[in-house]
Amino acid sequence: MSEDRDRSVAVSTVRDRVAERDDVDENVLSAIEDRAEEGRVTPETMADWHRECREERESTAGALDAMESELQSYVSDLDPAERERNQVQARVEEFESEFDDLGRALDAVAARLSDTPREPTDPAAVYDAAAALRRCSRSTHDVAHALHHLEQALDEFATWLDDPETRIEELGDEISGSERYLENTETLLEQVESGQSPEPFDAWLAAYHLQQVMGAVFAELRTDVSELASWLDDRDGDYGDDVAALRDRLDDLETRYEACSRRLDETTDAIDDFESKRAAVADSLDEFEATIADLEPPVDWAAVEELVQAQFDEHAIDVR
Repeated sequence: MSEDRDRSVAVSTVRDRVAERDDVDENVLSAIEDRAEEGRVTPETMADWHRECREERESTAGALDAMESELQSYVSDLDPAERERNQVQARVEEFESEFDDLGRALDAVAARLSDTPREPTDPAAVYDAAAALRRCSRSTHDVAHALHHLEQALDEFATWLDDPETRIEELGDEISGSERYLENTETLLEQVESGQSPEPFDAWLAAYHLQQVMGAVFAELRTDVSELASWLDDRDGDYGDDVAALRDRLDDLETRYEACSRRLDETTDAIDDFESKRAAVADSLDEFEATIADLEPPVDWAAVEELVQAQFDEHAIDVR
């Protein structure tokens, strides 16, 4: 009998050894069974499994490095002034943030693999190693899946860098997306004005937060339209009507925004004990206002969304 056979572990023994645990995963035990021969798992089998996970991680890390290099090649080919444009910076920073997140995920896989025995022989250790290897494999596959979507996004970014129509269309989409802040604000104010809101102050407070964010949105969109107009001036073709249409849309939204500001002031009369309720959250609102006022393009809107949600959570605002 070989040395590995001598040190092999019966799958049934692994099952018996971990049977009393609260965290036993049947999928882990099934994975062990799938790799077993004649109902036994050898150290060599576990070492092969470990090696496969390591190679998968290294391959995925290589794909991530290649994608990061591709992004940097796009950026390095740009005119220095173009690199400083808000829309370019925003997209590059978004890619870099996602790359950083994926890199940290792969670093965590590497650390877990380092802590996982390659040739466990104790039944409980075999289970623990198998559980760790399955987690590593799933994490690596998640990163690979994310990279697949990022590859498509990077191709779209390359097109966006050079194509006027794509830039115009995407900025139009961003303006449309920003409307939801106004739409939600208007809905909340309508609830207060009509007396339909069960918690009028909560609805007002939520509308107030959204209105503050919308002010920052306008500042960034105005910057983006101006930068786009400047960029289009250096391209072949006449895009004056397209830029004018974007500015008209912003003007329309700003008119609605200003109307919401007036309504925010006017609806306070419909809220019982408004002044004392607002005074109770004044410090939080001042801090929120200061944070929003300090935002500079390109704004990390995902972080702003988290900030707004944190405010809602802090004040137990539920406007569903």
